Amino acid sequence: MKKLLTALLSLGAFFLVNSLYAQDLKTYLPLFKSLNKGERVQFLANLKDLTNKVNLADQLQDDVFKDLRAGLPVTNPTEGIDSILQAWSAGRTGLSAILLGNRNEFDSLEVAAILGGYDQANAAWIQNLTLIQNGFTDFKDSLQVDPNTLAEAEAAYEDASITMQTNLDQQYQDFTNIFLSTSNQSNERPWEVIVDKFLNDFGALEIGAGLQSVFATYYDEAPDSTTAMLVRFGTAPNYNQLWGAEWNAWVSFKGSTESQSSENLSPNTNGFQSLLAGGNVSFQYRPELPFAKGVMRLITGVGANAGAYMPARINPNKPASLNNQGKTTGFGPEIRLGFAVNAGKVSFYGYSNHSKGYVLRCPDYPFNSWQVVSGIQWQALHLRMLHGHTNWAVGDNRSANYNEVSMSVRIK
Repeated sequence: MKKLLTALLSLGAFFLVNSLYAQDLKTYLPLFKSLNKGERVQFLANLKDLTNKVNLADQLQDDVFKDLRAGLPVTNPTEGIDSILQAWSAGRTGLSAILLGNRNEFDSLEVAAILGGYDQANAAWIQNLTLIQNGFTDFKDSLQVDPNTLAEAEAAYEDASITMQTNLDQQYQDFTNIFLSTSNQSNERPWEVIVDKFLNDFGALEIGAGLQSVFATYYDEAPDSTTAMLVRFGTAPNYNQLWGAEWNAWVSFKGSTESQSSENLSPNTNGFQSLLAGGNVSFQYRPELPFAKGVMRLITGVGANAGAYMPARINPNKPASLNNQGKTTGFGPEIRLGFAVNAGKVSFYGYSNHSKGYVLRCPDYPFNSWQVVSGIQWQALHLRMLHGHTNWAVGDNRSANYNEVSMSVRIK
């Protein structure tokens, strides 16, 4: 997990030293400090493969408009979400144990900075809990997208596929050139600096919650179909500039510790079982497209993604032998393809993410993931809808399909 955190946070700081113009990339220091030479080579190879195969994702590109066309969810996705306050407390305890147990990676100042970031998120959660819970119900009439504007955006997006491919190819080349030219330089960076940059240099942050429906498979065990509670923290979408960056972290919880007959979960004393978790960081080019009903931007992004299957199982290959901590975590590069529209008081967006990598500590296990994300913003509120699939083994033997609806509130 520390390798995951280091890679994600360092990647974010990598693009925040100066402005995000492609011609300035050569001035940045590489901050993949947890990746050795072989891992860096693999990261770039996976990124190249993703970039070359983007046309294989045409169906996902069509899907970025699907939830927006369908209209708003029928029910409030955050109703009763205050019941997971205990999980927040348990999460801080677990994070503290990880940090204090890895003194070679985190000194006392860095531990304090990371826990301080967690506490900042917790304070924002408590302060905005009422709006998180009631924002959808109270303001759903303001979270409507005009059907004519949406139809025009869809037509413009369909005509921009060649432009999108060209933009992505250039981003890949810029990223690869600077990554290779500086890979042997020193890349140490204190964690207190990295945390400060994520909390202060990406622009406005948001925190929110919602529901996640999951269908998970684990080798020959019975599939686990459940609805989990979701918490999100990260950058509030802002697509008003040509270049930009954003990050997102999330975790979902099952509301009980009941096990299936074929598995052995480690119970949580607070009555919650972590289910899935993840995070990503994306560095984006957003040129304007001709658009009559507002400002429309095409989005192409390069970054990194991590996803974790959290429940403690028995043995990942033989579910009847050894105890296992769980937390199977995959990591790899990510590309993003999508659009955003600012149509007056309401803005909306849609994009797909595609990731390819490996499972940490088990590099022979593949990690593949995709998500289709769309959202609507009005003032400080952000309604977000997502469909995704992640696998951590060959043949989807360890995999999850998930659908999410969440409501977030801008906090700074």
